[in-house]
Amino acid sequence: MKFIKGFTLIELLVVIAIIGILASIVLVSFPGASKKAKDSRIISAISQARTAMVYINANDSDYDDFYCTTNCSSCTNSDLMPLCTEITGNGGTPNFIKNAASNSTAACLYSPLTAKTSYWYCSDFTGKAGFTSTNPGGAGFCVANTTAVCPAVSG
Repeated sequence: MKFIKGFTLIELLVVIAIIGILASIVLVSFPGASKKAKDSRIISAISQARTAMVYINANDSDYDDFYCTTNCSSCTNSDLMPLCTEITGNGGTPNFIKNAASNSTAACLYSPLTAKTSYWYCSDFTGKAGFTSTNPGGAGFCVANTTAVCPAVSG
């Protein structure tokens, strides 16, 4: 008797089916990972902007040059413009707030996150930074001409 070496059609189809099932599992989990990556980039940009905020205060003793609108069109500091654009490009809405029209003594920044819905990442001049489920744009928090502080945050 002569034996022919190789795979049967059934064996090949089973292997292809298993590869297809594994690939579909990976593809299903990919959008969540992509959103988490965007959130990480937003958080990183806010952390870098906070460093710029401290630098602005160290040079001028106020936060007057710390301001960007949500569409980044009116950043008053050239260091903030790319960070504002980074937040916008990753699905966030940047908010760079100071507490007064001139000689501002407080500032904060925040953006909503994409993967962690109904959460914001907030950082302020006191050093407070973290996640919050309270909208920092609410009364008494990161609103222009107010105290410009973040609500209670968690790591």
